[in-house]
Amino acid sequence: MLREKLNKHKIITVEVLLSTTPHLDNLLDAIEPLKDYIDAINIPSNPLGRLNPDALCYAHLIQEKMGIETIPHFVARHFTSLGFESHLLGAKALGIENILCVTGDSPVVGRSAFELNSPKLLDIANNLRNGLTSARKAIAPIDFCLCASFNPNVPNVHGEFIKTKEKCRCGAEVFFTQPIFRPEVFLNILKEFRQIHKDVKVVAGLSFLYTKKRAFRLMKFLGIPYEYINNIEEKDEAEILLETAEKLTDYVDGFYIIPIVKYPNALAFIKRIRKIL
Repeated sequence: MLREKLNKHKIITVEVLLSTTPHLDNLLDAIEPLKDYIDAINIPSNPLGRLNPDALCYAHLIQEKMGIETIPHFVARHFTSLGFESHLLGAKALGIENILCVTGDSPVVGRSAFELNSPKLLDIANNLRNGLTSARKAIAPIDFCLCASFNPNVPNVHGEFIKTKEKCRCGAEVFFTQPIFRPEVFLNILKEFRQIHKDVKVVAGLSFLYTKKRAFRLMKFLGIPYEYINNIEEKDEAEILLETAEKLTDYVDGFYIIPIVKYPNALAFIKRIRKIL
């Protein structure tokens, strides 16, 4: 379980994006070289509201075939209370011990469900840890390491602190941040975050973008500063990210690497990150 690892050392996780093809072998071949250098694999659920295979199913398959922990993401817009609780029971049966709860992006096709948000997902999972269903029925406790997101790139970060406080009240114990582009600004935010939440872990996001075109496309989703985008094609992006990691490593509990499918890039970078932890 991620909780035990975080209590012993700083971690590295990597994000794996799923394709709509049902063939798993190509994905496993691509991420197999990462196995010895990372602690877990994050599996987003329909990022940007676009269709992907079910994150929970693939989390189980990756754990089963690779023997590495996974962190499937659960998106509130996809669930009712009953549906989410049912998935959690299934997740535990499949050997999943870590989950990350987010409210999620509106789907490109179809409609969102608005019954839940990320704190409500966490609350349901936390109740199961305490042996209680949403219907107030007692069951054997089901433990998960409960993870949530934290976005330090929003204009009103104090609004994000309000959300974070609610997530912690509902059981969040690990926060994965959106990608960090301005480390000095983030460290000031993190200092205030630590004063409020002394016992939770923070794993900092580091994302490759590769091109200005992709960066501009993701700008509004990730809060990418314009000055950062200008540097992407002028400098080695891995060096930019390594500089960020070196500035953060003493203050965070690990790094969440987002390679956007280019896993060989991730491998070389993760080897360098591992040396500074």
